[in-house]
Amino acid sequence: MERKQLEALEKEQLIEIILALLEQVEKLTARVAELEAQLNTNSGNSSKPPSQDGYNKPEPKSLRKASGKKPGGQKGHKGSGLQLFKEPDEIIEHKAEVCSKCGMDISEAECTGCKCTSNVIDVKIEVTIIAHKQMETVCPSCGTQNYGEMPEGTGHSVQYGTGLRAFVVLMTNYACVSINKVRNILTDVFRTPISTGTIANINAEFAQKSKPFLREIKSGIKKSPVTNFDETWINENGKHQWIHTSSTPKLTYMTASKKRGCEGIDENGVIKGYTGIAVHDCLASYFTYESCSHALCNAHLLRELTWVCDNTKQTWASKMISLLCEMKDAKQTCIEAEQTEMPQDLRRKFADRYADIITLAEKEAPHRKNWKRQTKPRNLLLRFIKYQKEITLFADDFNVPFDNNLAERDIRNVKCKQKVSGGFRSDDGVKNFAIVSSIVSTAIKQGKSVFDSIKGVFNNSLGQLLDFEGTTE
Repeated sequence: MERKQLEALEKEQLIEIILALLEQVEKLTARVAELEAQLNTNSGNSSKPPSQDGYNKPEPKSLRKASGKKPGGQKGHKGSGLQLFKEPDEIIEHKAEVCSKCGMDISEAECTGCKCTSNVIDVKIEVTIIAHKQMETVCPSCGTQNYGEMPEGTGHSVQYGTGLRAFVVLMTNYACVSINKVRNILTDVFRTPISTGTIANINAEFAQKSKPFLREIKSGIKKSPVTNFDETWINENGKHQWIHTSSTPKLTYMTASKKRGCEGIDENGVIKGYTGIAVHDCLASYFTYESCSHALCNAHLLRELTWVCDNTKQTWASKMISLLCEMKDAKQTCIEAEQTEMPQDLRRKFADRYADIITLAEKEAPHRKNWKRQTKPRNLLLRFIKYQKEITLFADDFNVPFDNNLAERDIRNVKCKQKVSGGFRSDDGVKNFAIVSSIVSTAIKQGKSVFDSIKGVFNNSLGQLLDFEGTTE
C-alpha cells in the first residue's frame, strides 16, 4: 500500500490494519520460537531417542547427586578378583631341565615345591554326536518282536539336539545376531552345517513350546499389585510392528502387534481387566482402562520440563523439577528409615507447593485465545493439572516406582535387535521374538541361566526352573 493510499484512509481503518499486522507478527513470532525450539529438542529434554541426536549430543543429566568421591572401589572396600569356580580339569607341571647356575642336567631330580600356580580359564568347543539305536528283541516265549522306547526329541536319522537348538535361540534373540551370521558361527566355530531355514524353524518351534509357560507368566503378572507397561516399534519389512510389554520385578510378558494403541494393548491382554496399579507413560490409550489405577512415569515428565527450561523463560518448570526430585528423595529417606508411608505434614507441604507451582504456571503459560494449537508448555501444564494424582502417586504409595524404567529396560533389547540385524522379514518372526524375549527377560530377573531356561522350554521342564508367580526373592 502506497503512502497516498494510507493518508486517504480513515483513522478507524488504520487502526484495523495495525491490529491485523500486530496479530500476524504475534503469530509469526510464535512460529519462529516453535521452530527454534525444535532445533533445540534432543533426547535430554524430550522423548526423542539418542540415536536421532546426531552430533549435537546433549550434556548427560542425572537425578543422582554427585557424591564427590573418586570413581572405582572406595577405601576399605573388600575387593573381589577373578576366582576359580571349580577344580582344575588338568594340571601341568613345568619343571626346570637345566640348572640356571652351573648348567647341570636336573631333569631327573625330585621337585622340592611349587613356586606359583597360574590357572588359565579357557573354553573347549566340541560337538557331541549321540547315536540312539532302537534295539529289537524277540520274545523267546511267544516270538513277539519288541523294540526299545526312544527318548523324546529323537525319531529322524539325523537331527539337532536340545543344546544346539537352545544356542540358536540364544544367539538370534538374546544376542540379537542375524540368522545368516548365526549360521556362519555354527559353521566356523562348531563345524556344524545348518541352513537359515532350519534356524528360523528352531525359533518357531521354541515359540510354540513356550506358549504354556507364557500363559503362566501372564497369569502371574495379572495378580501383581503394581505392573509396568510400555511399547516400542521394530521394523518388519519396512513397516512398524509394536512390541508391548507388561513387566513386574520378576516377570516379563511381551507380545507383538501391528497397532500401538488400544488394539495392540488388548492383544497383550494384561491391562484389560487388571485391578492393580498400572505404571506407564502419557499415551492416552492407557487411560481408557478404568478397572485399574494409574501412575505416570516421572522420568518422561522431567525430560519435558527440561525442554521448557531450555527453550523458554518460564520458571515454573524448574520449580516442578525440584519438587518432584525432592519428593523422590523424601520417599527414599522414609524407606531407609523403614517407614511404610510419608508423614502427613510432609505430604501436605508437597501438595501446597504443587498447587503454588500450578498457579505460577497459569500466569507464565496462559491459554492462547483464538488459537487452535496451544503451546507445548501449556499442554504440559494441562497434563500436570489433570493427572496430579497419577504423577504424585509414587509418594503416596511406596509400592509405586518413580518412573517406568523397569518396562523400558525390558524392551531395550528390541532396539538392540533392530540395530544389529535390521529387523524382521515376517510377522511370525516378530511374534516369535516377543515370545523368546519374555522367557529370556524373566529368567534374567530371577537370576537364572538364560541358556538353561531356553533348554527347559525344549525339554518342557521350565516350570522347575522359574517361578511364574513372580515371588522369587
